[in-house]
Amino acid sequence: YLMFQLAATSTVGYSASHALVCAALCHILAQELALPPHERDSLVRAAFTMNIGMTALQDELALQREPLTPAQRQAVNHHPQTGLGMLEQLGVADGLWLDVVLQHHAAQPDATPLARLSPQERLARILATIDRYAAMISPRKSRAGRSATDSVRAIVGHDDHQQDEVSLTLVRTVGLCPPGTFVR
Repeated sequence: YLMFQLAATSTVGYSASHALVCAALCHILAQELALPPHERDSLVRAAFTMNIGMTALQDELALQREPLTPAQRQAVNHHPQTGLGMLEQLGVADGLWLDVVLQHHAAQPDATPLARLSPQERLARILATIDRYAAMISPRKSRAGRSATDSVRAIVGHDDHQQDEVSLTLVRTVGLCPPGTFVR
């Protein structure tokens, strides 16, 4: 409840609150998707650290009204590689965790069942979906956050070919109005 409230109403500490929301949702979805414990642990750790390569920039961008500068765009585009290097320097040796951080923005085919993907692809797809959803509900100075209902609709899509098991599990698990969201 508190994380959804914070994510949907404040830009203060955006990077940290985004990581907390993503990690919590990944933990919940890992249970629903029956991931093995080691995959769940790597997924949650990747959610906490996926943006370590741009934490200060992410907080800055949440407060910025102007479009990204070319330097900011480059930093955003390269943050998975930067984050990977930082985590390795910090002594992270979990290869799956590191791979998921590196691949969390890579295109993943939504139509392929999760069970047929490698662990790295599976976890990267889960994290990418959660990352997009959490970003949608969060406000920035340049825009208001979407409602949780609108965010879920955007993630799930309206065409059958856009619906994948990660987004459907997200909807089934947290609902259209997750705890902490306002309803009329």
